[in-house]
Amino acid sequence: MTLDIQEEFDVVIIGAGINGAGLFRELCAQGLRCLIVDKSDYGSGTSAAPSRLIHGGLKYLETGEFRLVAESTYERNLLLRNAPHLVKPLATVIPIYSWIRGIVPATKTLFGSTTAPRSRGAVLIKIGLRLYDFYGSKANVMPRHRLLSRRKALTELPALTSKIVAAGTYYDAFISAPERLVLELIKDGLEFSPTSRAVNWSTVEKATPDTLSVTTSHGHSFSVGPKFVVNACGPWIDGANRALGIQGKLIGGTKGSHIVIDNAELMTQLDGRMVYFESDDGRILLVFPYNGKALVGSTDIPADDPDEVYCTDEEIEYFLRGLNELFPALTFDRDQIVYAYAGIRPLPNSEGVAPGLISRDHSAPVEPPTQDRTFPVMSLVGGKWTTFRGFSESVADTILGSLKARRLKSTDTLPIGGGTGMPTDESSRTEWIRKASELTKNTGTRLNVLLDRYGTTAVEIAEKEGAAPTFLKHLPDYSAEELGWIAAEEHVVHLQDILLRRTNIAITGQLNLEACREVQRILSEKLGWTSERSDAELQDLLDFLGRYHAVDLH
Repeated sequence: MTLDIQEEFDVVIIGAGINGAGLFRELCAQGLRCLIVDKSDYGSGTSAAPSRLIHGGLKYLETGEFRLVAESTYERNLLLRNAPHLVKPLATVIPIYSWIRGIVPATKTLFGSTTAPRSRGAVLIKIGLRLYDFYGSKANVMPRHRLLSRRKALTELPALTSKIVAAGTYYDAFISAPERLVLELIKDGLEFSPTSRAVNWSTVEKATPDTLSVTTSHGHSFSVGPKFVVNACGPWIDGANRALGIQGKLIGGTKGSHIVIDNAELMTQLDGRMVYFESDDGRILLVFPYNGKALVGSTDIPADDPDEVYCTDEEIEYFLRGLNELFPALTFDRDQIVYAYAGIRPLPNSEGVAPGLISRDHSAPVEPPTQDRTFPVMSLVGGKWTTFRGFSESVADTILGSLKARRLKSTDTLPIGGGTGMPTDESSRTEWIRKASELTKNTGTRLNVLLDRYGTTAVEIAEKEGAAPTFLKHLPDYSAEELGWIAAEEHVVHLQDILLRRTNIAITGQLNLEACREVQRILSEKLGWTSERSDAELQDLLDFLGRYHAVDLH
């Protein structure tokens, strides 16, 4: 999408990750004219690299961040209702290795110690889970916690290490496709405010007193005149502020890496559950079923270059060692890894604090207008994936006040994208499938697949497919019509956009060279690529997968 020179907007948001996209939707829902712009694809930075959990932050109880836990559990519960096509409940097991260890270190942490506790015994975990239930009771839709005996825990997970003395169980949630949720927030915003705009693969180069200059990846330039600017660039915030003439250091991020492994025995043991466990250094790790594979994470390492972040060999060894200690009867090795990824958490600058104890809370400092810049600039610092809506709501109220505009609606119970009208039980799902099949001539089996991927947006794709979808030879669960619809309707610019973010094809280990070429041919036709552009797109994809995701398809 290109813009005319020069367009005026109430708010320009730089950075289309989860916080930027959430704010864009929130402001558009209030009738403001907004532009959101990102130097890469929507949701392609830190927002594509979370643990894929929608959670209340059980470990934040240790640091006394009770308000953050209350907000997080509430927002988790809202997402289960507002985006049920992408956010699902996740049963969780915590292996416990002692009865009373960790109480003294945890008490010190609660009162300000900057050294993380190394071990958490049954008493401490019981207290934590009870508090977690209490703070998560608002709008709750999931069962309360339980404490299992050693015998019961090993009956349910027989491959679990025999070193445990008990296990705790509780529920959080996971998101099947975080990048899609980012996109759906943006699409919602464009629907709420038809004169608003969203532009990916475009960089804000500089600010003049009244405008921002933007250049797309294809060299097209345009300028926009904002009344208010929001810097939502996550770990890139400080650099983006410098381009706007603002100095300072707001971000002190840490790197979180993850791997996705193909291990059938592990999947049998997990049986739909997450195991949330301590590594040998006291850090919390996790493993849970994710779209047919197992997702393992995460690390928490100080880092400051978000453009050159990837999962290292040392981190991979750390994960495999943790899994082998947790499930000593199973075998884990590098050959099982189908995908790896890493991102930098945009945490506030907190020098001298252990990475695991840096607050995941959020703030939004504002730089007022100056002689060289007529508009204020707000920076969105910190936050966590789960709380994006609450953060966006708070920031939007500040912006509305600054622009002397009023709130038109709340987004607490506003469904997101394909979550609108999503059937939530078997009878309503059966009825939705029946009606959609009559409308589109598509089969009920196929509609079930599309409904799980796209929510109720599935009906638009099913209409394109009709009664006889053209399934791909090397990606037999996907059709040419499905990917063609995505290319036409979802701001696809590059081949990686569709394979890494509009779908879960890459992260679930479905890619091979021929599959890439099939999708390359579809996009070349739909987007009018020349043969030179098409070849370059494929090469860029292969290089990107190898460099950042441990996927070698050459």
